[in-house]
Amino acid sequence: IAVGDGFRHYWWVGVLLIFLGVVGLRRQLNLPENRIRWDRWLLRLPLVGDLIGKVETARLSRTLGTLLGNGVSLLNALAIVRETLSNQVMAAALGEVAEHVKTGRGLAEPLQDAGSFPKLAVQMIRVGEETGQLQEMLIQIADTYDGEVQTAVKRLLTLLEPAMILGLGVIIAGIIMSILVAILSLNELAF
Repeated sequence: IAVGDGFRHYWWVGVLLIFLGVVGLRRQLNLPENRIRWDRWLLRLPLVGDLIGKVETARLSRTLGTLLGNGVSLLNALAIVRETLSNQVMAAALGEVAEHVKTGRGLAEPLQDAGSFPKLAVQMIRVGEETGQLQEMLIQIADTYDGEVQTAVKRLLTLLEPAMILGLGVIIAGIIMSILVAILSLNELAF
């Protein structure tokens, strides 16, 4: 009962703490070093990290393939693509790749050395470079990873559904227990 009274009288403290937490997190993420640390942490998460990597790879491949197909030079296209990536770790790695491309190393080798990009995508880019069909291969990589992202999201949602049901069950059980405890404590007061 005391917990219920506490929530009823001081609910605004919880709302204020959540608001301040969100504002503080957003301010911290505006600092470049914190944003890179956050993005690196996101990429290491078991399910979400793989999904983020695939989304960024698909975005990179589709944008780069489209730009190359429309006659933009590789270095200019890499600079443009770097701005489209939302993950700062992968964007920084792409900046290093662009520096290596300037020296004439090609695209696949620096991507592999960066270690931030999926091996399948790097191998397909290598094949595209060797066959002279880099633009077509980049579009194919984007299509492949878009399909994998859709599959991964469906799997993630199927895992999330039972967890939500279980969480709701725990909340409902807590509500029922608090009601029963209140009723039983009233019975003890009567005697």
